Amino acid sequence: MTITKKPKLAEAKGSGSQLPESAVHALIEKGGSVAKREVGEKNPANKTQFLQLRLDRDFLTKIDAVLHKRKVKTPRHTWILEALYEKLEREGGDVG
Repeated sequence: MTITKKPKLAEAKGSGSQLPESAVHALIEKGGSVAKREVGEKNPANKTQFLQLRLDRDFLTKIDAVLHKRKVKTPRHTWILEALYEKLEREGGDVG
């Protein structure tokens, strides 16, 4: 990695490079706006919840073996979600 000097800021030409005080005060008086929630933003109550799941290594090995046999590669996470949805449907839960 090469080390170079810090670049110098381009100096404004002429002695009147500063803004007039009236322009500075106008900017300060203008102020800003209050932050607003975006229209497409979802309700935080419906946000995906992080879940830690502990499984035995042998059990994961069996799942991975099943996934390896599939013609279309499927992530383990997706396979587990599918299994959970199937279980909910069998138990009569609202899968939504």
